[in-house]
Amino acid sequence: MKAACAAGGIEECRHLLERKRDAWKNLPLNVAVTGKAGARKSFFINAMRGLTADDKGAAKVGTSITTMKPRSYPHPDNPKLLFWDLPGVGTDKFPRETYLTDIDVDRYDFFLLITDTRFMENDAWLGKEFSKRNKKYFFVRTKTEQDITSDRKAHPKTHNEKAVIKRIRESTTQILREHGFDDVMVFLIDNCEPTKFDFEQLELQLIKDFPALKKSPFISSLQATSEQMIRLKVDTLRSRIWKLAALSGAAGTVPIPGPSVVVDLSIVTAESMFYFKQLGLDNESLRRCADRHSVDYHKLTSIVGSALGIRASDVVTAEAMKTALLMILRTAPTLKSTSVKIGLKFLPLIGSLIAAPLSFAGTYASLKLILDKFEQVAIDVWKCVVKSMADAL
Repeated sequence: MKAACAAGGIEECRHLLERKRDAWKNLPLNVAVTGKAGARKSFFINAMRGLTADDKGAAKVGTSITTMKPRSYPHPDNPKLLFWDLPGVGTDKFPRETYLTDIDVDRYDFFLLITDTRFMENDAWLGKEFSKRNKKYFFVRTKTEQDITSDRKAHPKTHNEKAVIKRIRESTTQILREHGFDDVMVFLIDNCEPTKFDFEQLELQLIKDFPALKKSPFISSLQATSEQMIRLKVDTLRSRIWKLAALSGAAGTVPIPGPSVVVDLSIVTAESMFYFKQLGLDNESLRRCADRHSVDYHKLTSIVGSALGIRASDVVTAEAMKTALLMILRTAPTLKSTSVKIGLKFLPLIGSLIAAPLSFAGTYASLKLILDKFEQVAIDVWKCVVKSMADAL
């Protein structure tokens, strides 16, 4: 900020903040998915993107066609996040000797080695090659629900789901130990049941182990599909607030009756629209969530509507969002005192580097209040999803 101010004054500071704010949208993220034919890689890629096979842009499923070349599938919320379906190693077309070159191994940030039964020698070879190159990777075992169903049919009197899962986990771990993997992480999932087994743990561990510079963009790209994921996304969104508040300009500020603070409503509205989408409260995200988990879409939209006064069943316009935000801000009894504290904390540090220091505190406090409100609504939506799924069992 100081360097930007010295080079071009307040305008250069604003350009810097704008670039930093949106930098995540331009950072390429590449996750590679590899494994033998039949391991349901396409199902998995769709599940990671929050899509079903019927959605636009979904990877084709239900075919036995072997992957003949690397193919990328963009995430619906961030086209820079690509999930790559890679051909399996050890075939005539993709022998070990040239495999890493054939797939352009250095292109990817992370590798997921997938099987639907047991990991084979080629999977172990790949894992060791990734380790040599300091590439992050996980082993993922699919079709867990199918195995449980088969055991239930075979042993109707003695079937125990927890025992089946334990047996699968132990046998998978033992096979990997025999191939020299003593401490590698293994995740048991079912692509058709993304709320069961290790699917959430897989997403959270991916976030934890993703390259540091790409961690925040990766979080921003994923959907809010659990309470913990919602909180992770909110933490990432909070880190943006000071940049947005520092962009407050005198032309866009308005006094908010009630709290009596100055807020840049244009910035707050645009950023709130971003929060709304990021936390899965918009029409498209709610519809996708309802379809994916087989819950009542209208139940989810009613939660959003009653909490925010926004009809999520419609496309939310900037004017509708602005009306909802004004209602939230005008009824906030603590906004004034909070903004004063924030102003006292930050203004000595950046007051001389921003265009409108007096609106910084009000905009900052407003964005924080709105994000907190949206976070609670998103959690309420997710609790409704979980309860609806439990009631359906």
